[in-house]
Amino acid sequence: MEATSAKRRTVHPMSYYREMVKDMDDSQKLELVSILIESVKPIQTRTVFDMPLEEDFADMDKELYTPEEAYELTMKDIKAIYDEKDAI
Repeated sequence: MEATSAKRRTVHPMSYYREMVKDMDDSQKLELVSILIESVKPIQTRTVFDMPLEEDFADMDKELYTPEEAYELTMKDIKAIYDEKDAI
């Protein structure tokens, strides 16, 4: 009997929830779907209107790099990180 109690699940299987939903009427199902949709909303990505405008960063210099220059700058930073780790 001990082995059986040790193997108990801490969560219900999908069939448990399917049986619960099967007994609901349409209005209850609609309410459940609405709750689930609301719970997922914060995961959505930001819209264009949420992004900062250029005026918000007026003090930043606009530097455009070629792909090669951007790669070199990135590799320089990565090498600096590894050099710091080797020094420790």
